[in-house]
Amino acid sequence: MAENKAYENFSDPPKQLITSENQNSFDIYCPDSSCKGLILRANHGILVERPKEKLRIPDEQAYADLKTNGFNIKNDTSSSQLQGFWQLTDMMAFENIGFSKTIIETGIKYLCCAYCNAGPLGYHDTTANEKEYLIAINRARKLKQGQIQVRESL
Repeated sequence: MAENKAYENFSDPPKQLITSENQNSFDIYCPDSSCKGLILRANHGILVERPKEKLRIPDEQAYADLKTNGFNIKNDTSSSQLQGFWQLTDMMAFENIGFSKTIIETGIKYLCCAYCNAGPLGYHDTTANEKEYLIAINRARKLKQGQIQVRESL
């Protein structure tokens, strides 16, 4: 079986992770190496930049609520304002994805692995004018299309 690659292991991520149509060139898997859950197939997400702040859990109570509901979450502490995301406009385009309850203060639903609840992997802003579902490019593992993973569906 082929080795999974984390974002930081690519020598030139912007060139290696996207196709000429600005889509993900790799299948996207859960970041937990013991999980192997397929999140998104290659060529289904469009690379976009969005504010990183929406990926941050807003307060301790919201963080505790997500943890209580089974989410295995980590807050990002880096100072960058924007980051790359794989954008989808249809939630049914995901292979396997879980959603948190909407955080009332922000209107954000966090996305996680449907198998193990690792996340947040991305978010959906329910207050936005256009529907978009975003997976952070640095929060998932990549595997080239055609290489086989053990677990691909529930």
